[in-house]
Amino acid sequence: MNKKLLTKAAEQGIISNEQVQLLLDFIKAEQTVTSLAENTGEQLKFIRSFGDIFIALGVLLLAFTSNQLAVNTSYQLISIAAFLLIAEWLVGYKRLVLPGITILLSLLYFVNKVADATSSGSDIPILGESLDVFFIIITSLLFYVRYKMPFSLYPVAVGCIYLAIELSGIDIIEYPSVFILLGIAVFMVAMWYDSRDTLRVTSLSDNGFWLHLLAAPLIVHGVMVSLFLSKHSGLQANSLYILLLFVLFFFIALFVDRRAILVSSFAYALYAVFKFAYQQFMQVDNLTLFIFMGVGIFVIFFGTYWYKVRKLIFSPISSLAICKFVPSFGVK
Repeated sequence: MNKKLLTKAAEQGIISNEQVQLLLDFIKAEQTVTSLAENTGEQLKFIRSFGDIFIALGVLLLAFTSNQLAVNTSYQLISIAAFLLIAEWLVGYKRLVLPGITILLSLLYFVNKVADATSSGSDIPILGESLDVFFIIITSLLFYVRYKMPFSLYPVAVGCIYLAIELSGIDIIEYPSVFILLGIAVFMVAMWYDSRDTLRVTSLSDNGFWLHLLAAPLIVHGVMVSLFLSKHSGLQANSLYILLLFVLFFFIALFVDRRAILVSSFAYALYAVFKFAYQQFMQVDNLTLFIFMGVGIFVIFFGTYWYKVRKLIFSPISSLAICKFVPSFGVK
């Protein structure tokens, strides 16, 4: 039912002109309610059909062949211009997400090559060898401003983190806690986006998704490296700390309704489970299989009952002010 059809009905006297707008408002409201009811949290809006995958493969093939032909800066600039035109067609007009991601990655690759060729042998103040990262940030930021594609924020954030570490001169091997601080900063920005779209129906929540995907590994890696470099705790204690950290991350992910947070800490948690289990139950046969079986059951259970567990744990505190910044705890 659209406005043109309702207007035609009004012209034939079936409904009045006043009822046209009322009906349109009613239909729009009902569609919104239906959309919210069907929403199941972290919607990955990458693919609308298999055609998106097909087009994305074509973009990657084009990028590969262009790279083989782009033997100098002039050809690389031509490649950049070509991918900008393709972006205008596929992202600006067609609004395709997965092909848009591959187009942006291709653009960043050629921009990096041009920046390297331009800055080689030159002494540029402040940025120096990081000039290519600066151009990557600018390109990704302009891509976001033009097309509002959430993935664009990921390379922007990665580039800013790299520049912050490079220009500050901090030794991240000696001070891995820097990763924790940067991860918390990215996490706060991600939560800012999430808090503006707790219903997860706009691109703001997609912005938050990509930043969560970056923040979590930064925090986890910083904590893990700090534990491994610590001289005051043994292997068994480290394993226990890693498991406790994974539990903490699980509750945070459950509270903010972002399963993506668990992905980054999962590998470390699996490592800790193996170390801890072999220290305590070395004599058990097929211990590795039992561990993988337990992990599989954990993933299946919480993947299935994520929202029920979330409601059970956090609904008693739903009246707290902090809860208004996250999705409701109702079962979906």
